[in-house]
Amino acid sequence: MRADNLTIKIKSDKPLIVLSVDEYESMKETIELLTHYPDLLKELKEERKQINKGKFITLNSYKAKYKKR
Repeated sequence: MRADNLTIKIKSDKPLIVLSVDEYESMKETIELLTHYPDLLKELKEERKQINKGKFITLNSYKAKYKKR
């Protein structure tokens, strides 16, 4: 996400934030994913740990391994 959003304050109203349609759509998609898959962030963090430990297989290695079957 970009950090150059615009905040507008109007007398006695709550501040408004203006952002691009692309950013808004991206936020909506993220919220929808997290609503349908509440454990997604936890799973992604765990997968990132596995990758950092070197516990992964490349797509080419996977294809080579399972093509032989």
